[in-house]
Amino acid sequence: MNLSRREFHRAAANMLIASSAGGLLMGAASPLFAQQARQVRLGTFGAIDAQNYIRAKNRSAATFGPGVDSEFVTVRAGSEVISAMAGGSLDMCNVGSSPMMVGYANGLQASMVYVYKNIVDSECLAVQGNSGITDVAGLKGKRIGLPFNTSVHFAAVAALRSAGLGLKDVQLINMRSDQIVSAWQRREIDASYIWVPVLPRLVDDGGKIIFKTGDLNKQKLVIFDGLLVRNEFKEKSPDLVLAFLKDYEKLARTFKEEPKEVVDTMTRFLNVDEAAVMRSLNTFYPVPAREQLTSAWMGKPGEKDTGVLNTLQTQAQFLLEAGQITAMPKDLAALVDSSFVARMAA
Repeated sequence: MNLSRREFHRAAANMLIASSAGGLLMGAASPLFAQQARQVRLGTFGAIDAQNYIRAKNRSAATFGPGVDSEFVTVRAGSEVISAMAGGSLDMCNVGSSPMMVGYANGLQASMVYVYKNIVDSECLAVQGNSGITDVAGLKGKRIGLPFNTSVHFAAVAALRSAGLGLKDVQLINMRSDQIVSAWQRREIDASYIWVPVLPRLVDDGGKIIFKTGDLNKQKLVIFDGLLVRNEFKEKSPDLVLAFLKDYEKLARTFKEEPKEVVDTMTRFLNVDEAAVMRSLNTFYPVPAREQLTSAWMGKPGEKDTGVLNTLQTQAQFLLEAGQITAMPKDLAALVDSSFVARMAA
C-alpha cells in the first residue's frame, strides 16, 4: 500500500499514540515519530501563477525543502483570501491591494511582504467601439461596468478623478467579471474597467482601450498585487516565506525568458488554450527584490514615504468614502513588511 505524505504522518502519529497508551515505548521516541511535518498552505486563483506552476511541475520540495507538506487552496476572489486567512486556513496568497486593505482595516493579522506583480496593462478601461469616446473625460454620463471593491474599482475612480470627473458624473455598475461580457454584448454598458482574460473579449467585440492602469504611475500611484502572509505563520516559519519568495523570483524569470515551456506546462495543467496563457505572460510584470527595496515601491524596512504606502493611503481613503471601511487604519506602515525583500537584496 502506498501512502501519501499526509497519510503517512497521520499513521505515524496514530502509532505513536497507541504505543504510548500501551506502555510499549521505551525511552525517547525517534525523531521520525516525535517531529510532525511542517505545513504551508498556499492560495491560488486557479490562474497562470507561480503557485500553479509549482503544482504543475510537482516542485514543492524544491521550493520549500524536504519535510514540508504543501497544500494548495483555490480561491475565487480577494475576499475569500481575507476570510480564509482570518479563519487560519490559509498562510500565503497573492491578492489585490483593495481587499488587502479592507482586511487590514477590519483587524486581519497579516502582512504584505512582497510585490507579487506590477499591474500595467492587464487591467484597462475599454469603451464600446461605436461610442465616439476617445478619453476618460468623455465618459461623463456613461455606464461603466466593473466589479466593486477590487483593484479595477480603485483604478477607475483614480482615472476619473485624473480627468476631472467625480462619482456623480458617471454611473458605476457593480458586476462580477463573468457578467461583463454578456452585458457588453447586449450594449447595457458603455464601458468597462476589467482585467485579462475578460478584457481581450471586449476588444474582440469592437472595444477600444482608452486607459491602462499603468497610466496611474504618472500620479505616483502603483497598482499591484501583493503577497499577503498571516503574521502567525510569518513569525513561526519565516524560512518558508523566504524560500517561496526566492523561488518566486526564479519562476518569474522563467515566465519571461522561457514562455514556450510555461505555455506547454500551463495549457496542460489548467486545460486552457495557448493564447490565454500567452496573454497572461505578456501582461505579467514582476518587480525584482532590489527594485522593491527602493522608495518607488516598498522601500527599506521602516521607510514611510514609499510608493506602496502612498498608494495604500490613497486606497484607504477611497474605501472609506465608498463605505467599505468604517475608519482609516491608524498605522498603515504595519501592513507592509519589507524585511524579507531586504534579505533577498542583500
